[in-house]
Amino acid sequence: MDKSLLARVRIWTILIALVSALVAWFAISFEFAAGLFLTALWAVTGLMALEGILRSAVVPPGTPRNGFAIFLWVLLKIAVYGLALWVLFSRPFPAISHAVGFTLLMATLVGVGARSRSIEIRQTNRRDDDV
Repeated sequence: MDKSLLARVRIWTILIALVSALVAWFAISFEFAAGLFLTALWAVTGLMALEGILRSAVVPPGTPRNGFAIFLWVLLKIAVYGLALWVLFSRPFPAISHAVGFTLLMATLVGVGARSRSIEIRQTNRRDDDV
């Protein structure tokens, strides 16, 4: 996976969550919509923290690791999990809204990844046809 793919996943997840939250606001309730949108933002932040940890920790041989950057990314990831625990125990939003918000990230990741891969396959087939 490259940076642009994960950036597109983050952007599309936020946009889809925003539209879904607006629809849920009118169709269900404000609390459900807020829970859906904030959980999608939580999932995007968690993905960004995981990406940062991996990019900082997994480096080519001979390249020094930035331990402070790894520490900060891990700290963000722990904070994201801490926030999730607080929200789950304090229950400010319906539980189903959290499930929907988190699922948006996974569905967007699959959709954007599949589209990106299909474009790569088409470009490879065109190059093979030209040869």
